[in-house]
Amino acid sequence: MVYNGDEVSAVVVDFGSHTTRAGYAGEDGPRVVTPSFYGYTDEASGSGENGAHTDGDDPMDGEKKGKRKYYFGEDGVGVWRPRMEVGNFMVDGVVNDGEAAGAMLKHVLRERLALDPSDHPLMLTEPAWNTPKAREELAQLAFEGEGVPALYFGSSGVLSAFAAGKPTALVLDIGYANASAVPVVDGYALRAGTMRQPLASSLVLNQLHHHFSNPTPTRDFGLSLLPRQLVKQRDTTGEAGAQPKPVVRDDRVQGTTPSWRAWAEQGVVDQWKEACAEVVSARGFDFQSARDLPQVVYEFPDGYHQYFGEERYRFTEMLFDPKNYFNQSIEPPASLRATPSGEHSHSLKDVVSLSQLVHDSIMACDVDVRAALLQNIVVVGNTSLTRGLVERLDVELATLLPSVSTARLGASSTEQTAIHQLSGANSCAQKIKIHAPTIPYERKYASWLGGSVLASLGTFHQLWVTKDEYDEHGFNIIQQQQSRTLEPGNLLRPAAGLELLDVAKTELTIHRVQVDVDVFGFRVLFRFVADLLGDQLGAARALTPTDPLPSRIVRKV
Repeated sequence: MVYNGDEVSAVVVDFGSHTTRAGYAGEDGPRVVTPSFYGYTDEASGSGENGAHTDGDDPMDGEKKGKRKYYFGEDGVGVWRPRMEVGNFMVDGVVNDGEAAGAMLKHVLRERLALDPSDHPLMLTEPAWNTPKAREELAQLAFEGEGVPALYFGSSGVLSAFAAGKPTALVLDIGYANASAVPVVDGYALRAGTMRQPLASSLVLNQLHHHFSNPTPTRDFGLSLLPRQLVKQRDTTGEAGAQPKPVVRDDRVQGTTPSWRAWAEQGVVDQWKEACAEVVSARGFDFQSARDLPQVVYEFPDGYHQYFGEERYRFTEMLFDPKNYFNQSIEPPASLRATPSGEHSHSLKDVVSLSQLVHDSIMACDVDVRAALLQNIVVVGNTSLTRGLVERLDVELATLLPSVSTARLGASSTEQTAIHQLSGANSCAQKIKIHAPTIPYERKYASWLGGSVLASLGTFHQLWVTKDEYDEHGFNIIQQQQSRTLEPGNLLRPAAGLELLDVAKTELTIHRVQVDVDVFGFRVLFRFVADLLGDQLGAARALTPTDPLPSRIVRKV
């Protein structure tokens, strides 16, 4: 295969608890976004092509269990099949089922990306609390199973910070199974300040599912939460709030497994949450003022429709007030019980608010880095896209840290730099700055985007662990990789014909253009060109053409 210029043919795979992302390094987004949930059947006999298929119709035979067949993708797990179970190879953000993870990796690389893994270095993301056992199993799957020529494990928190253009940041990742706060300083995740807890999307969905499936004071029946795959014809004749009478596909109900039904019902609730749920951004939720909150109408797949008001805000309030709005009497998903209670994690019994999680993470770090972390709070994760969440986090942090002021920075077409001083804070007070990209996929795929930028660098080559090294030293070389230098300052080596300039001493007139340059050690796509005495300068940051210029830029010479 022939590559142009300094293009690196690396592949980045980001395993998440809800979705898995994969694509080529250097691209603006992942080419593959597929559920981490998968379908599988255990049959008495059967044979297959020993490969996964993009459309999900043809299963992949398990390597260890010849009778087990996997179904990946929306057209895999999302298609009803008799006696098909649903599983997830992630628990507590860590790969827990090596066989299923290997099958997913093969499906993503060979079928969805249609590539030969032996031709492409592979970057895998991992949480800051990943275990050596899980890392070793993934290394074995990559080198021995897929035959990749080189491998690198990138910390999700570090990569998310890099995606935001910040080598030092406090990354608040609010995902599906966990919410985590990871302090990153000069490209390193600080274990001392890393905090996580299972207060995230899965727990909110669990509470919502209980609310919808049981009668309430305003509804004397529980909703069926039937997924579209089990509905032959929905009931559209009833009034708002009336119990529907859909035509159910009885031929499918009999062969539906409990695990698939639970997964499908959670998907129905998740669609409601994505469409309706919001966070009260200022004063917080209370039942007395709930009737004044705006309502929206929503229709479920079985035809039930209603105007929803207080439910839209009550269940997301647990993210900021779990003491009063997290109902611990409701049985939680079994996977969420895996998070232990310790110095760096909270179990289901002692979860705290998101703002408290950020506060505790920063306070656990050395006093010398707290100011830098406060100025660079990066909010990512799909749950962070809940309307009003970032604004509420801003208010809550101001309450927890009344001696500082806050500013929220959104990586949109314009940088939001509104700053409000809190009462009692002096003019020299340290600012709290929240960086929350307003482009949804920049938050949803933050760690993948950071990996894409990092793995595409020509100067990144010294960090790869090659297959020859792995064959010679075994898993020990993977552990040694963690000590290899990953400092943006060391990676900031402009290509031939480029030199660093100091923007602070330069007056620039900005024009939009797209060029490739190295900045902060990243090969990124810029959309700025500056006129300086007739010279063309590339400046700015990936994907955000109107962000403020960095203090150092790269100039052709």
